[in-house]
Amino acid sequence: MFVITQTGQAEEMANVDFFEKRIRPMLVKHCYECHSEQEKEQMGGLLLDRQSGWLKGGETTMAVIPGEPQSSLLMEAILYKNENLQMPPEGKLSDVEIKYFEDWIQRGAPGPENDLGDSEFSQLGDQEFLFEQAKQHWAFQPIAKTTPLQVDNAMFNRQPIDQFIFAKMQQQKLTPSRHADPRSMLRRLSYDLTGLPPTAKDVEAFPAKLRENRPQAIQETVDRLIESPAFGEKMARMWLDIARYADTDSRYRPDTKTPHYFPFAFTYRDYVIKAFNADKPFNQFVKEQLAADLMGFAEDAPEQAALGFLAVGPHAGGSTQEEIDDWIDVTSRGLLGLTVACARCHDHKYEPIPTADYYALHGVFNSVDRANPLNEKLQPEVQGYTTDEKSHQDYLKQRQAIAKKIEAAGNKKAGGNNRSIAQKIRETELAALLTYHPAAPARAMVVAEKKKPIEPSIFIRGDASNRGDAVPRRFLKLLDDSQTPFSDKNSGRLELAGKITSPDNPLTARVFVNRVWGMLMGSYLVDAPSNFGLMTAAPAHPELLDWLANDFIENDWSVKHLVRTIVLSNTYLQSSFSLDSNESIDPGNRFYWRANRKHLSIEELRDSMLAVSGVIDLKQFGHSAPLWGEDYTRRRSIYGFINRFNLDPTLRAFDFPTPMQTQSERTESVVATQSLFAMNSAFVLDQAVEITERPEFLAANDDQERIVYLFELILQRPAAPPEISKITRFLELQNRFKSSLKKSPSTAQSWPLVAQSILMSNEFQYLD
Repeated sequence: MFVITQTGQAEEMANVDFFEKRIRPMLVKHCYECHSEQEKEQMGGLLLDRQSGWLKGGETTMAVIPGEPQSSLLMEAILYKNENLQMPPEGKLSDVEIKYFEDWIQRGAPGPENDLGDSEFSQLGDQEFLFEQAKQHWAFQPIAKTTPLQVDNAMFNRQPIDQFIFAKMQQQKLTPSRHADPRSMLRRLSYDLTGLPPTAKDVEAFPAKLRENRPQAIQETVDRLIESPAFGEKMARMWLDIARYADTDSRYRPDTKTPHYFPFAFTYRDYVIKAFNADKPFNQFVKEQLAADLMGFAEDAPEQAALGFLAVGPHAGGSTQEEIDDWIDVTSRGLLGLTVACARCHDHKYEPIPTADYYALHGVFNSVDRANPLNEKLQPEVQGYTTDEKSHQDYLKQRQAIAKKIEAAGNKKAGGNNRSIAQKIRETELAALLTYHPAAPARAMVVAEKKKPIEPSIFIRGDASNRGDAVPRRFLKLLDDSQTPFSDKNSGRLELAGKITSPDNPLTARVFVNRVWGMLMGSYLVDAPSNFGLMTAAPAHPELLDWLANDFIENDWSVKHLVRTIVLSNTYLQSSFSLDSNESIDPGNRFYWRANRKHLSIEELRDSMLAVSGVIDLKQFGHSAPLWGEDYTRRRSIYGFINRFNLDPTLRAFDFPTPMQTQSERTESVVATQSLFAMNSAFVLDQAVEITERPEFLAANDDQERIVYLFELILQRPAAPPEISKITRFLELQNRFKSSLKKSPSTAQSWPLVAQSILMSNEFQYLD
């Protein structure tokens, strides 16, 4: 079976999830009939129900070379490149399915070492055994009422988080770090709570405030940042990764090479930002996203946009089964930390989740329809959006021009397919206008109840044409032993949401507070944020996790309370400076004896460059806009256009996660393309020029004043004497070089290079 180690557990768990959710169902559907132990078939000597099978290969060679999809025989077969080797024989897989196989091999082709044919692993999928195991598993126990003990450290004895953390440090013979210096502390608070840098003036004033009254100064700063509009944008970005937000579907139109647009996806993104800024209770937040249409809101109420949690996902125009599987996955992994979608084709191999439970939820989501993203009549208008008259008139003018083109096209067919020219215009020109124009209507992307709820039955091996036993729509047995069927009046989404947000459910609060902790602290209490199942080891701080979950629930599921509690702890406020004595005991900082150094996300980097250049547009909400290119938006990156099918390469280079499925966390890589972006991107060069055209820079009397200004603006600290000397020497060399040219350009051209070099520095791009 899979072997999960403590080190790298999150990555390995992600690989387990990917195989079970994406790869095994395809193997079951297309391959097991001829290449599995269970079917007693091994055509060509190849078994595909175990890792040892595809690594050994068949009678020819290895079927898969881990990490090398281009060299793997399996990829050659499914790409239909060889007329003598085309699998599956009934027809080529879709582009999305082929991409899943490519990603899987790139990940190292993870899978169970052996499968059901080996008696040593006969308990794989044995639900009776797994339910017995679940009775002892830490995550499935009720949230304990934990009380920290007093500790003999004044700084760490002021609030429960510190008491729990210090008690563990004492057990491990670790020494806590002192507070971060004022500049590092303010930068950390500002980025963690707003995603933006502090101003140089704020950094300059902060030390004096700390000296006057440290607790009050920190409290006031935290309150100011949490109550700023930018707080909702910062928190929303975390949630949008979980909700796999994008502005397009997961396919391209083959004849026009344009994406299937989601013109009104932005209303869901805006709903999320507003919810966090308003401190909407998290249990209410969850209910609205699953079932706002069943909660009595007016048709044009802002809450209707919450249904984008379902409607903005992939597969809108593709397979209904893939769409429902995605909804089950984002609900179970995103909210509960359970990999329910792995039970689509069989009882879960590793978790107490029978396939009957999967299809119980399948019936819930199969009982709703997603409205056509381009059909404005099916999307209710959302109140609260305004536009200036000039922009509105421009929109109407363009809309009328497109309407005339559609009318002129009549019933003519487009070349090479059965769609009409008019429909192509609607799907391209009109869709683009609705997506990008700031005065286009704001509508909620919604789902709606079918006339009659679907009574589900199990699909044998995930095949909708092969029906098994009927099952009622209901919650998971693991979390609801009675499994009372949901009402037959509607889909049951609101009842499902009630089960998920019940204080008696041990998972939802634990999963969410762990996500927030990881975002703020730089590492998670539970290493696999979207998988709290049997394969995930207990956290190093289980009492702290339960205290946080209890405190969260008791304070009305307030996200602002949760964030405030964490960042006001001395554990959070520690320096990131390393201590050799601690490193030898806990090199991974599992016990939080120091702060973790964090790399700014691509959104934070981009927003910071706009902020220090002085051109950032802090206007909130509205249509998405391009992040790069000739006409890039100056707004914050959360308002950028996200193409699900063809994710922007700059975003990919900086570990922006694919919105094809719910994402548990951001990875953090350091690759050459990131440096090349900082060196060559027109966007970065633009900001460097803007910085050197700011009035304060131009008003400086000499080079030293200019250097000092750049450091205070970009890094929020004074320039050190050696830095001033090095930059002065660089400018002298630049001037000498230019003076030797026949046509000497202005020496002012050197200053953007200086600004760019500071923007490229680790000090700018990392958070201590």
